[in-house]
Amino acid sequence: MAYRVVHRAVGYTAEQLFDLVLDVERYPAFVPGWEAARVSERREGSYRTDQIVRLLAFRQRFRSVTTFERPHRIEVNGQGDGVKHIKTSWQFVPQEDGCTIELEVSLALSVSPLQRLAETASRDTTRQMLTAFMAEAERRFGTSSAATNNTTTKGDRGRCRPMTATA
Repeated sequence: MAYRVVHRAVGYTAEQLFDLVLDVERYPAFVPGWEAARVSERREGSYRTDQIVRLLAFRQRFRSVTTFERPHRIEVNGQGDGVKHIKTSWQFVPQEDGCTIELEVSLALSVSPLQRLAETASRDTTRQMLTAFMAEAERRFGTSSAATNNTTTKGDRGRCRPMTATA
């Protein structure tokens, strides 16, 4: 299973970033590899989405359920063609000059060779995804009010669950 956790202090409010991340149907316009996202059902505190994501040279279709607590937490759980599970967790912790983001991504694919490739690419992919969200935040909300934008990635310094292949 590929697993990464990234923390970043940013100069945007938790509310701004919460709304940005919750807007899944716009992901194809700014998140690398996201080809399609369509919300098929909305409920209080959740929605269901059909998505297509390009992972390396492969297109993966999956359906996800997103639950959220405004403006602090968004949890996405999905599965589908070749995807045993994909879990993305966003936490937004308000700070004096913005907020701290914690992005946790876990991915298990059904095909072992693809899983190994996903594990190899997961660190860069998670960082690229967060970078894409920060670029979109700047486009939507203007330049960050704080120049912190510090990022730490669990796993880079041995503080992450081991990345192991699953059958």
